[in-house]
Amino acid sequence: MRLKKSLILAGPALLTAVTLSPLAASPAQALAETSAASAQTSTHVASKPPKKKAQYNKGRMAGYSDGRSACEKKEPYSLKYSGGGAYQRGFADGYNSGYHSC
Repeated sequence: MRLKKSLILAGPALLTAVTLSPLAASPAQALAETSAASAQTSTHVASKPPKKKAQYNKGRMAGYSDGRSACEKKEPYSLKYSGGGAYQRGFADGYNSGYHSC
């Protein structure tokens, strides 16, 4: 009778332990998956920064305006810029487009 009571009380505890033992290992696995996912996310974000596109577009608009103005005033082509940033590349592209548009 005592053994029967022990089994009745220990049965659910053993069942719970067996059920939860795979979950005990999963936080480490979940942590590894989370860090892998965050590494993948950060790589994705680094490959396509929207700020550079905005800087390029801003430079292109400014360059187009300057190039168009120089063309209308019959000034000689004088694109002067230094550097290789997104704004400078956009400015050069815009200036060329604006200068040759009239």
